[in-house]
Order: sequence, then structure tokens, then C-alpha cells
Amino acid sequence: SLDYESKSHYVMVAEAANDHPDTRFLTLDKFNDRTKLKIVVEDVDEPPVFFSAFYEWKVPENAAVGTVVGTVSARDTDTVNNPIR
Repeated sequence: SLDYESKSHYVMVAEAANDHPDTRFLTLDKFNDRTKLKIVVEDVDEPPVFFSAFYEWKVPENAAVGTVVGTVSARDTDTVNNPIR
């Protein structure tokens, strides 16, 4: 699979050949050719990856407004060392 963060472009060579050339043109030259292709991978914004698939907290109904009830952690796969808050 393509991943911009791992490799942003690829270079390859493609060759095409005509196995059934028109006999009127046999004296011209060979009936194949090569070209270099550069494939550029576009960067897309992938969603964050959470460290846990499920989070659960129990909060008393009389908890004060503004009480911290838990922390959720995830990482951004697009950049290195970029925590999501």
C-alpha cells in the first residue's frame, strides 16, 4: 500500500511493444519504446489512532462542574511525535 509518510514518490520504467506491426513500416525502426515514470503519492490526512479501542469512566452524579473524568490518548499517523490533545 502507498503511504506518503514512508515514501512520497516512486520511479519506474515502462516498456511498450507492438507485437503485430504494420508491415508497411518494418523498415522504419524497432516497434517498442521505453519511458521513465515518476509516481507522486499525495498526502492525505489520516484520522488519529487511539491507544485503546474502548474508554470507560464512572462519574458520581454530584461531581463538581469542571471535574476531569478521564484522559484519552491517540497518535497522529501523519507526523512523528505529534500528540493529539
